[in-house]
Amino acid sequence: MSTSYIPEQTKRILWGKAAGRCQYQGCNKCLFQDKITKAEFNQAYIAHIIADKPGGPRGDIIRSELLKNKLSNLMLMCDEHHRLIDKVDIAGHPESLLLEMKRKQEERIRSITDISEVGKSHLLIYRANVGKNTPFLTYQSLSPYLLKKKYYPADSKAIDLSLSNSPQRDKNLSFWITELENLETQFNEQIRHKLRQNKLAHFSIFAFAPIPLLIKLGTLINDIQRADIHQPIRKPATWNLAEIGKIMAYQVISPKRKFKQVALNLSLSATINNDRITKVLGTDCSIYTVTIKQPFNDFLKCKQQLENFSKKIRLLFDTIKSNYNSKIPLHIFPAIPIAIAIEVGRIWMPKADMPLIIYDENTSKGGFLKAVEINNIL
Repeated sequence: MSTSYIPEQTKRILWGKAAGRCQYQGCNKCLFQDKITKAEFNQAYIAHIIADKPGGPRGDIIRSELLKNKLSNLMLMCDEHHRLIDKVDIAGHPESLLLEMKRKQEERIRSITDISEVGKSHLLIYRANVGKNTPFLTYQSLSPYLLKKKYYPADSKAIDLSLSNSPQRDKNLSFWITELENLETQFNEQIRHKLRQNKLAHFSIFAFAPIPLLIKLGTLINDIQRADIHQPIRKPATWNLAEIGKIMAYQVISPKRKFKQVALNLSLSATINNDRITKVLGTDCSIYTVTIKQPFNDFLKCKQQLENFSKKIRLLFDTIKSNYNSKIPLHIFPAIPIAIAIEVGRIWMPKADMPLIIYDENTSKGGFLKAVEINNIL
């Protein structure tokens, strides 16, 4: 237990840096309000990392005196964790561990409180069964990713466009009919009227569903609406694209001949051979391809890669339309990440671009099958 005098100014700064919460890693207990009665009173203890006496926990014959009143040597703690580090498990709480706890907690508080009041964002969730898998996305698990991007949740719950507890699978035609109907219905009921009233300034989009449905979601939101599209990344595990990263060169391969039918091969997460497309559409089809040097399923890591793709596909949509017209459908065969799928839909212009027919690959059905049609406004 501390016996040295700590100046009031130092105490106030410590309280501010800790935001009145226990700094023990994983605790975060509010130290100025009782959890049950909600009565407000001071429950905090100020703990020394290096004890203020040489014989105390982690004490030192020289440093104890030097650091006894230093802000860098003090932590705000609840009674439970103060006792833990000073009496119950001193050996398990060396100086280096406590300093790291203090650093992380104060950086987290600073990061959160640095968010501007204009950083309000509506957390938007959409999930649908992918093969045998049912994605699990929750407000609680996803909202922390907003804070890392200098946004804060506009509401205490997400806008969820998902169809709950659906037993249907994407190998069945009924799945696509049901999911499309639900997606459009939920968007109209939960979002469209609020957009018209300017009540939704920014979206943070978290989605996990078959690619054709994600493209459809993108067309509903479109690029007029301010939004951050979050991408699930395997290594390191996160839902946030980095601000900067390796620049990816997107290659466009144009067809040598013009046929009445036209298709777009998006080979980014994996390679789609053109014969898998002609198997569906026949050989009288012009195929444009967008790919990268080595397609793989976790290539998308940073925002710049997404922005560069958006520019490339927008120009390609214009090129294809100039060679055909806005009434001819564009058949899309995608192997692309989630964020890129949504971006494809967002940059598509309903009054100017060609109708889209989007295919989904299903090995149990022998290849690509027509899944979603998106019509333009004539």
